Amino acid sequence: MISIRPVNFSNKKEKIKVCYILSYRSPNYIRTITILNALARIKYLSVSRAINTFRSALFRYVETLLKLLYIRFTKRPDFYILGFRGYEIFWPVRLITYGKPLIFDHMMSPYDSIVNERHICRKGGVLDKLIYGYEKLLLHHSDFVLTDTDLHGDYFIKLFNLPLEKIHAIPVSTDETLFLRYNHLSSRVDSKDYFHVIYYGSFLPLHGVDVILEAARILSDKPIRFILVGGKSQMVKKFHEKNVIHKLWVDYEQLPDWIDKADLCLGGPFGNTGQAKRVITGKTFQFLAMSKPTIVGIIDKEYGFKDRDNALVVPQGDGEALAGAIRWSFENQDQLSDIGRRGQMLYLRKFSNDQVKDALLNILLPDSSKKGSDND
Repeated sequence: MISIRPVNFSNKKEKIKVCYILSYRSPNYIRTITILNALARIKYLSVSRAINTFRSALFRYVETLLKLLYIRFTKRPDFYILGFRGYEIFWPVRLITYGKPLIFDHMMSPYDSIVNERHICRKGGVLDKLIYGYEKLLLHHSDFVLTDTDLHGDYFIKLFNLPLEKIHAIPVSTDETLFLRYNHLSSRVDSKDYFHVIYYGSFLPLHGVDVILEAARILSDKPIRFILVGGKSQMVKKFHEKNVIHKLWVDYEQLPDWIDKADLCLGGPFGNTGQAKRVITGKTFQFLAMSKPTIVGIIDKEYGFKDRDNALVVPQGDGEALAGAIRWSFENQDQLSDIGRRGQMLYLRKFSNDQVKDALLNILLPDSSKKGSDND
């Protein structure tokens, strides 16, 4: 890690200057939205943005680095945050920000995903060692490392031999301007032909789409319809389940409408992989924020999810258990509204943008009083 001088912010009349850096094919990725929203809630913070508008790799890298150079010499930030994912441009960013704290958002490990989850390269091979070495080096040259859960933090500390104080777990949260505008607090049971269950995502191994499809097969004799969005159609088609509707794509801004029309939401993860046991999925936060009844897969730490109280909780990798939770929800629809309402309360208490704000303040201003102060 590069040696940095401590920054004195005892006088809060002078704003802390932060630069958020991003060069990603999806510049409006939810992780970026929630961190920027959280930073905006700190009133004595001044935030500059070196974020790409081009989508192609070469142009977006050049664009972001040029913006960063301009901000470095005109705004002179006190802190820099390299957003997810910044692996490709880490070293030029580290050079440009030399002498100032660099916060690196390591929400997901490329090594873990490529080698352990998707098995793209052989474990123990040359490519394995190159990816591991590169990732370990950039983590050790970051001043602070962000991740999404304490479980991931513990895993990265052991895997890459990182000091405990470097890791800060910050929940993914959600875009509250889009998802918190919905409130499902009234109890109702609609009279309709089908009970609709929704899932969407990229169909990665950790998500356990095969487990969802197994549950759909088990429940094929019930008036329950599964709506799956994302991934590839080949995976869904091979099961030939008539109660499964697959859509390749839904615009992000339209997701709340699709969620709103569903009776039950599948947050997961259900894949029972190493990564699946350490994450709370982004869709789970969206569902909870909208106060929708949500099924979550058990992970290796208790985060406040209580079965049939503020969520439906199932073991991962178990299609029978998932089918059982869906069947119970179908047979007890009068209880779902209250479960959704309590799920939203859990979201506000533990995963909201305000929680992200407080976690960032622990890094930017660790000695400040964050409760009831002028941070709000």
